[in-house]
Amino acid sequence: MPAKDCATSSSSSPAWCRSSSAPGPSASSSSPPPPHICAKINAQVATNPALARPDFDFAAHVQSRSYTMHNFVFQDFEAAVLLDEGVERLLPDTFQTACPPAAPLYTFEIGDAGAKGLGMFALRDIPSGALVLVEHPVIVAPYLLGMSVPLPEVYAELFGRLPAEACHELMALANSRSTEDCDLLEGIVRTNALGIQLEVPDVPNPELTTHRAVFLNTSRCNHSCGPNARWEWDTNTFALYLSAVRPIQKGEEITINYISCTQPRHERHATLFALYNFTCACPSCALPSFDAIQHSDCTRLSLAQFWDTQPSFEEWCLDAGMPADALVKRHLAALRMIKQEGLQVLDAEKHVDAIAMCYGALADLEMFRAWTGRVRDAKVHADPAQALVFAKWLSNPAAFPAWGWKKTFLGKEKGKV
Repeated sequence: MPAKDCATSSSSSPAWCRSSSAPGPSASSSSPPPPHICAKINAQVATNPALARPDFDFAAHVQSRSYTMHNFVFQDFEAAVLLDEGVERLLPDTFQTACPPAAPLYTFEIGDAGAKGLGMFALRDIPSGALVLVEHPVIVAPYLLGMSVPLPEVYAELFGRLPAEACHELMALANSRSTEDCDLLEGIVRTNALGIQLEVPDVPNPELTTHRAVFLNTSRCNHSCGPNARWEWDTNTFALYLSAVRPIQKGEEITINYISCTQPRHERHATLFALYNFTCACPSCALPSFDAIQHSDCTRLSLAQFWDTQPSFEEWCLDAGMPADALVKRHLAALRMIKQEGLQVLDAEKHVDAIAMCYGALADLEMFRAWTGRVRDAKVHADPAQALVFAKWLSNPAAFPAWGWKKTFLGKEKGKV
């Protein structure tokens, strides 16, 4: 396998796994697991929308797998990675350098979060959209492992490939799984892993795109149903980018969401307890009354359904019978709901962007500049290239591609009357 950022280590590999350093037999099973196990896993995958495989067949999945195990080295950081051979071949030959480099940005510290254990806290004021952390994973493995080798042996091999200090930090992470459910090492991975997406080959019974990735710092971020930060995965740099979704004050805890935040509170609690063995007590969950809980649940459902029930920008522009302010009002209502629920993680900036576009289509110069300025300011940290585009439209609104569209079609409709 070609070197990644710097090199692939030449540490010895288990006999059951192919590796760049020690080719060996495949780890795939020669026979499928028992039918009741396959049926259980098939049902779990089919009903999990994040996995997007309603026709999943675990028996065929197991018999189609062949794995490789590597150490990826990024400057002074090392990751232990187990991948399906087909997935490994689709990775870039050389990873791009994370930008900014994967090093502390002096934006956070790990500290005591009370009953939640350790947490991540801001060392300084962090503006919305600003980068908090860039981090490579320490462990990456498939979401489901289809092999005849016992899972404790697999995870022991992955942990054992890490430098002593990284392995020590990894072992210090929480384990929410019971000993009846899985062994300690697998429990640490299942408790702390985030679901990253990797490209899979177009073959019969392909690997799941979702993979488990454990990050030493981001794993310290506690859950909130109204988080102030979000993470994004980039395969080209093999790194996670953690950024603020609203201003974070110095000393404030930095939180992410482990599950969908738009579920009703009782469903969020059930899912979190089943997966992580805790009951969320964030401000969104610690509401004072049943009525407040019901109102919050309804608001979150409306936000979850917003884009599916919303006319597109083009439809609104071209439909002269749709009121001029219809789309603006809907996006303003969504922004109010997002602020009320603390759900800026749902891409609040998309609504601001949409409102700016609406005012451009209405050729409303004053409001277009006001909202386009907000978009530009929000993108300065997150997407500087896009910020320049909006800055150009600020200085020359007529350069906006849809300038006056809605106003034109409204005028045609009035001319028919």
